[in-house]
Amino acid sequence: MKREKTAKNEMLTRRNFLKATGGATLAGVAAGTLLADSRKAFGATTMPEKWDREVDVVVVGAGGAGFAAAIEAAEKGAEVELLEKTPVIGGSSIICGGALCFAGTDMQKAEGIKDSNELLYEDLMKVGENKNIPALVKTYVDHQLETYEWLKKLGVNFFKLGIASGMSVPRGHYVKPGDVLKILNDKAKAGGVKLVTRTPARRLVMDEKNGKIRGVIAESRGKEVSYGAKRGVVLASGGFSLNKDLLEKFVPPMANAKVINGLGNEGDGLKMAWAYGSDIQDMPYIKATFGFTLDPKTIAEDFALIFYQGAIIVNKEGKRFVDESKSYKLVGDAALVQPGAMGFQIFDSMIREKGMSDPLGRTAGLEERGLIYSAPTLKELAEKIGVPSDTLEETVKTYNVDVEKGMDSQFGRKALVASFGKPVKIEKPPFYAFPSTAAILGTYGGILINEKTQVIDVFGDVIPGLYAAGEIIGGVHGAAYMTGTAFGKALIFGKLAGSEILR
Repeated sequence: MKREKTAKNEMLTRRNFLKATGGATLAGVAAGTLLADSRKAFGATTMPEKWDREVDVVVVGAGGAGFAAAIEAAEKGAEVELLEKTPVIGGSSIICGGALCFAGTDMQKAEGIKDSNELLYEDLMKVGENKNIPALVKTYVDHQLETYEWLKKLGVNFFKLGIASGMSVPRGHYVKPGDVLKILNDKAKAGGVKLVTRTPARRLVMDEKNGKIRGVIAESRGKEVSYGAKRGVVLASGGFSLNKDLLEKFVPPMANAKVINGLGNEGDGLKMAWAYGSDIQDMPYIKATFGFTLDPKTIAEDFALIFYQGAIIVNKEGKRFVDESKSYKLVGDAALVQPGAMGFQIFDSMIREKGMSDPLGRTAGLEERGLIYSAPTLKELAEKIGVPSDTLEETVKTYNVDVEKGMDSQFGRKALVASFGKPVKIEKPPFYAFPSTAAILGTYGGILINEKTQVIDVFGDVIPGLYAAGEIIGGVHGAAYMTGTAFGKALIFGKLAGSEILR
């Protein structure tokens, strides 16, 4: 691209950089100027003489986070340009399972469910194994209820409340993702946000005078286009599930995992931020989600979490290998190292019936497609799925005895999911088996932000003019993931970014 200077032209050697800064001490050089000089020296893309288009705020990525940021900024009077790499809106948000994690809502109160910010915070830190950043978890918690009310005001329909991974009480508020994205798109248009599709952002642009991010260089129909942003840029461009090189770099075990993800999630925004020294967080904890068919294509049609209704999970030897109440990310880790990188969800007719009332536990569609096996006895079921019948029978017998005693002697399972619900026996025929594996739905690690959604560099400094929200950020989830916090995080932090960028 003509406006971009190559690394060869821009980058100085360490020796030249020291010469460029001379003998100046930090006491004699403003910190902001030094940071600006160093970013310029090591490969920044500098401002063009004239922008092709200049607005107040440029948002990169038209998923949940991008729309929330654009809407909020526009409502506060900003002129906003929303750039989308693909021909369609939605990103990962539009293909997610539809759960949003909120606490203390009217829906919960109507069903007699006691929840609070304090309990949500405690659960989020617990499921994240305290690897998550407390300040970011608190930011999620502090803004979650107002985001729920904001969505309701926009006309979003929350049709069901449910319990899922990492929750101690039911707090999964279910929506139809496509409907939510349509509402957000309509709201953005009505607020004057200009959406530009088929326009991937390629580089961030810095004002070399002060080190502030001032816009982006994008590509539209094969041509370079510069977008100036007077107040700054919000990166909401998603993760990198579709980039095997980056997966190999950060989480090698996931490089060959199944992937179900939004179009365009190739890490473009991550690399753009890294060029300016942004720090990263939670990369080692990127995981796949257990509960998918062995050849999954979609979340809606190829996924069921019957183990949160009471099923156990066995490997090809007919043996359990995990505490089934753990986060489905951790269950996924355990399954991927089993023979065939899979496990069978084993359950009975009572558990099946209970699952039919839960959006994530329904099996009727999978049964119709022949993806779930059934038999009147465990012996016959074992023969159908090719596991040793005597082992499977012994596994279920041991489990049932433990349920009766109130103690799981193998893995210490005490609940159906997290700390909610009591394990149940598997004893009423017919019996069922769902061959399942783990798939990457998103990369839950990414660039580091602070509680104002400002991007932080490797020295702990704010990168002026650069904000981020959604799947691109790390720090909220930590070691594992609570259902509904990915879509929730996108909307909560996106809305916050749209506000903070104008302060």
